[in-house]
Amino acid sequence: MTFKKHIQSIFVAFIIFFNGCAEGEWELLEVDYEPVLNVFGLISLDPEVDSFVRVYRTTTLSEESEIFVGVDTLVFGEEVYLDSIYEPAGLIKNAQVSIKANGTSIPFNFVPKQYSWEYEKNVYLDTLGTFTPQSGTTYLLDVTVPGYDSVKGQLLTPEIPVLIDSMIQDTVSTKRTYKIVWQQLNEGKGYLSGRLEGWKIDFEKGCEPDFDRVVDLQEGTYTVPVRICEERQAEPSEPEPFIIRLMTMDENYYEYFIRGEEGGYNNFLLGSGTTAGQSVGIEGALGVFGAVASSKVQRVIIQH
Repeated sequence: MTFKKHIQSIFVAFIIFFNGCAEGEWELLEVDYEPVLNVFGLISLDPEVDSFVRVYRTTTLSEESEIFVGVDTLVFGEEVYLDSIYEPAGLIKNAQVSIKANGTSIPFNFVPKQYSWEYEKNVYLDTLGTFTPQSGTTYLLDVTVPGYDSVKGQLLTPEIPVLIDSMIQDTVSTKRTYKIVWQQLNEGKGYLSGRLEGWKIDFEKGCEPDFDRVVDLQEGTYTVPVRICEERQAEPSEPEPFIIRLMTMDENYYEYFIRGEEGGYNNFLLGSGTTAGQSVGIEGALGVFGAVASSKVQRVIIQH
């Protein structure tokens, strides 16, 4: 099959971060430690992003963090370049991975990276295209690797958020407050973000229209504050697209990536630590088994 293109807007950037950090942040242990598994599993209820599982072993301080696996030839016009391909030393390629719900088990197969920029590869994916996760459903993860303890995971998928398009103004500006409205949910935290899609002009620090915010889903609204900053260096030729996205998450994802080990709202994207070195939603390995869903709207951003 042809795998869906993963990477669009902030939600996918968020997933890349989850994906990329998982690729590079397996645990380093002292030389005399027995290696254990690191498992990062994500169930995505968003059609733009595939569910995936990454499987690693912990590495020792004496090991290289990455190993060379080959060379890719890149051609740009008449220019030919050689691009070295590396992969994490702890990457596990021979695991048996499956996710089960309501008595049906779906196998996830290893999909290798063929090019250096394919950050969404070197993962286990539903290559048959039969896995269609639903909200409010319990899913079970099973990972088996020869020579290691079996890994079990469990989660309850979150509700799918709905941004109320008609109640979000068509044009937004960093110089005025604007309100984002969504259908109120019964409980839980959400991750609200805004991302500029078109501008490539540098902003003075603090003037960027992009934002990230953890919100209470019960409240149903958030007001984006005014940015106090200097004028832009240049005007765009026309208004630019601005993507507003609300992401919901299960308890495991929230505990691992948002709350973190310090008990506050800690997140890679928010510039602070997580529960690295712990197990959330899984047994028999380090890592996390989590789930997310999202809703987005596109608006126009102006600077006045």
